[in-house]
Amino acid sequence: MSKKKSTKKTKTDKTLGDLVRAYLTEQIDVILGAEPALRDRGPVIHDTRVACRRLRSTLRTYPEVVDTDRAAALNEEVVWFAGLLGAVRDLEVLTDRLLADLAELPPDLVVGPVVADLEQELATQQSAAWDAVVEALDTDRYRRLAAELDRWRSDPPFTEKAKAPATKVKTFVKRAGKLLTKRLDRAIEAHLADDPEADVALHSARKAGKRARYAVELAAPVLGEKADEIIAGRKELQDILGEHQDSIVAAAFLRSEGVRLGIRSGHNGFSYGVLYGREVSRQAMISEQLRPFLS
Repeated sequence: MSKKKSTKKTKTDKTLGDLVRAYLTEQIDVILGAEPALRDRGPVIHDTRVACRRLRSTLRTYPEVVDTDRAAALNEEVVWFAGLLGAVRDLEVLTDRLLADLAELPPDLVVGPVVADLEQELATQQSAAWDAVVEALDTDRYRRLAAELDRWRSDPPFTEKAKAPATKVKTFVKRAGKLLTKRLDRAIEAHLADDPEADVALHSARKAGKRARYAVELAAPVLGEKADEIIAGRKELQDILGEHQDSIVAAAFLRSEGVRLGIRSGHNGFSYGVLYGREVSRQAMISEQLRPFLS
């Protein structure tokens, strides 16, 4: 009796499309699966936002593999939804950051009801941001997005290039890495030159860093153990650049709130200024922190 031929693909006969589809499906499962918890305002904002980021990054890193028009349309809608999630997440991060910093200050530097003011203001903003997310889930726009994500999960609009061998993924990983190096070098140069656009350049490098990291995640079945080492290094870079961006956001908030509340009776902007100074000092350290990652 002849043996039945196996139809299961091995590591060597997988295609580029197989890798892309598996990674996209993983992200779509997270995004669509989050809806019940989002409606209950559960702790899924961060994971869902990251899944949106990974999905968008894949569309940008592997553009030749998917239909251009379908990818552009999906990207636009995911940007919209991720923006709503981001508004909540950014306020969560900001709240934790500022309250932790205040707790570290000597009592004589915490002047007036600054803790209560910050908690109230950030809680109000966060509640409004959550309202926007929950309301969006009942819109036709979200339902169309969910339907399109489900279509991508069941039948991705691949091009002929998706049929390339899985090892072709290395070309895309290399391209993403080169973009990161280019942007990072440019950002550090701008920072050292006190270029007013340095923070914008650093943020651009941060986005390129995420894209390069996610490209390696997708390629892990081909790269093997090497992928873990690359991902660890790029996560470290991402953490440094993310901390810098969080500091910029915090400084802008502190300046605005310090000016607004500092002129009200019974309030004082002094502590906001102290916290603002801490953020400025942190931002000045970025070039030294990034030195190990420069080409």
